[in-house]
Amino acid sequence: MKDQELVNIWKSQESKVERLWAINKILLQERVKRKSSEAMTNWIGEKILGLVVGFFYILFLGALVGLGVSSGSISGNYFLISVGIIFLINLKVYIDYIKHLVMSLRIDFSGPVVEIQAKLVEMRISLIKGMKIWVLQIPFYTTFHLSSSWFPQQADPAWVVIQILVTSLFVIGAIWVIWTLREENLNSKSAKFLISAAGGDPLDKALAVYQEVKDFED
Repeated sequence: MKDQELVNIWKSQESKVERLWAINKILLQERVKRKSSEAMTNWIGEKILGLVVGFFYILFLGALVGLGVSSGSISGNYFLISVGIIFLINLKVYIDYIKHLVMSLRIDFSGPVVEIQAKLVEMRISLIKGMKIWVLQIPFYTTFHLSSSWFPQQADPAWVVIQILVTSLFVIGAIWVIWTLREENLNSKSAKFLISAAGGDPLDKALAVYQEVKDFED
């Protein structure tokens, strides 16, 4: 067989490989687009539901804050201070929900993989930061029922001890969540559990899918 014939055969096989690679890439991109769209649809659905439910909860907390303001001064007002902080934190979380929803709707899943990954990572970071803020409200759910008119002066010593222990337990829990969600610890089982509980599963699934594309292209 002549050298030229060998070259022609080689070029023919090389062309087939390139076409096969191109077809596989197209199929992979279609699969990725479908999976990521499904994951983000769940994410968007959760955000819309959260916004609807959160709207009424914010109104409820706002009404409680108004009730607390009308009841007297802020000084020593456990109810107003506790509910006020819970209200402000939930308002921040609500704004984050709106931000996440807008960011999700702006993602072009037919765009460059690196760009899509960057936007998904940005939302994931924002979600984690939001959870660190959200968890700060938890201890205040243990103090809103107190009143300076009887606590701690007129309260039973055993009740004071129980109150301090319960509030301290929730404070420790909040600190643990914040500590667990450190950047260098995000791959731990506990951090992944917390991120999942915060609704981060759709983001992680979409990121995993796009990592497949990046690895394939590399």
